[in-house]
Amino acid sequence: MPEMNLNSFEKEVLSAINAEEVASFLQALIQQRSDYPPGDCRGAVSVVAEILSGAGIEFKIHSKQEHQPNLIAEFGGNECKKSQLMYHAHIDTVPPGELHRWSIDPFGGEIKDGNIYGRGAGDDKSSVAAQIMALVTLARAKVALSGCLQVVVVSDEEFGGTNGTRWLHQQGKLKTEALVVGEQTNNQVAIAERVACGIDITVIGKSAHGAMPWEGENAVLKAARAITYLHDHLFPQLEARTHPYLPPPTLCFCKIDGGQQWGVVPERCKIETDRRLIPGETREMAMEEIRQALDAYAANIEPLNFELFSTGEVAANIDTPPDDPFVLDANQALEDLSGEKKTLTGYVQTSDGRWLAKDGVPIIIFGPSEPAVAHSTDEYVSIEQLYEATQFLTLLALRRLRISS
Repeated sequence: MPEMNLNSFEKEVLSAINAEEVASFLQALIQQRSDYPPGDCRGAVSVVAEILSGAGIEFKIHSKQEHQPNLIAEFGGNECKKSQLMYHAHIDTVPPGELHRWSIDPFGGEIKDGNIYGRGAGDDKSSVAAQIMALVTLARAKVALSGCLQVVVVSDEEFGGTNGTRWLHQQGKLKTEALVVGEQTNNQVAIAERVACGIDITVIGKSAHGAMPWEGENAVLKAARAITYLHDHLFPQLEARTHPYLPPPTLCFCKIDGGQQWGVVPERCKIETDRRLIPGETREMAMEEIRQALDAYAANIEPLNFELFSTGEVAANIDTPPDDPFVLDANQALEDLSGEKKTLTGYVQTSDGRWLAKDGVPIIIFGPSEPAVAHSTDEYVSIEQLYEATQFLTLLALRRLRISS
């Protein structure tokens, strides 16, 4: 069994963390539905508020929409005028989907074989639980900090942050010197992420009577052939791009909407795509690549009339240097806690950290559970990882903010 490399005070503080209490807290969060739509997070936030009040920790609620409150808790020195360290996680979830596909109640928070199951168990209530319980641990131990630790629990991450992180940032509520974004990284320190960019491809044909398809141009058929061409010619280009901590960029054909009704040759077909950008890529670059590929299709395969459309802000990528002092401190704390060598990683999905990525502060992404369980049926997190995450976040705050004499 690897031995932790901690001093006596660190061991004393961490020993106060109760794995059963952390697990029970996560169960209570799961049992309060906060799936979007409607994304009503009031019940889940009230669970957080209750445990903070019990520990004597100050917090404020900020809401753009009443049913989507955001909570900011503070602890430490300097009267918390500015956060020296911020922990951030979201409490909203995606819907459970088809309930009959779940083997357990998605909102039961059931414990089985050392795992806690339910919607949000991984994405992202486990990070909320670990971050809040780290804060509570420090407050109960009456640890004197020379800096301010803020823990931010937000609503509306799953639908873009309009009422959550993005809005809070625009209001000037999220200012810090270092940030930990809670997402599923298998308790590894992630220093880069891919950001989401939605691009619509609309193929335009010509309508005609369904009994005489030769009189029209079937936009659905053309779209299907164009998709195959993009898969065969554009995908290899994307797969050839590399990043030291991330998989290649991707293009996913997520939704197809074509045709008017039965008996009519489809005149239009829209393909909604999910383009994941790695650091260094932009929306304009991604759209131009699609345009050039479809122009080549039109020149070499068949005439193709199409339109590209993309809207909404595409935020900057998190791409923190691996030698940043904050990254080194975080990874060292994780190694000292586990007694094992740890490697840095990247976050495959997109986090709310993107809204702060231009602020010039070091950002890491860290949290329990595997990225693949997010949004899945029978979503779960191991209690062991949940406990370890709580320990790590407690230790990182102790070391980063420095204990006052």
